[in-house]
Amino acid sequence: MPKLPAILTVIGAMLTQLIGVTVMLTTRATGAPGIASTTGLTLTTLGFLTALAAAPPACRALHTWSRDRGYVLYHEHQAQDATLPTASTVVPLGRATPL
Repeated sequence: MPKLPAILTVIGAMLTQLIGVTVMLTTRATGAPGIASTTGLTLTTLGFLTALAAAPPACRALHTWSRDRGYVLYHEHQAQDATLPTASTVVPLGRATPL
């Protein structure tokens, strides 16, 4: 599964879980169990299973992106450090002139 679709699938699955739990809690609070409560449970279960299936590719995509980004930033900082002027020579304490 490509990177962006995997990440979007996980986000969609989490939103589906949230909607399912909201439906279950609302039906419980109103005291009207039945088809609505079953619908909430079904949405929550499907969202969980979808997130479970799509999480490994999404995690792998985020890991690859962060690793590649870190590699690029490391080399950019190395190039910036190479352009800095060299530090001045520091005289060791043993050779310092007395006050």
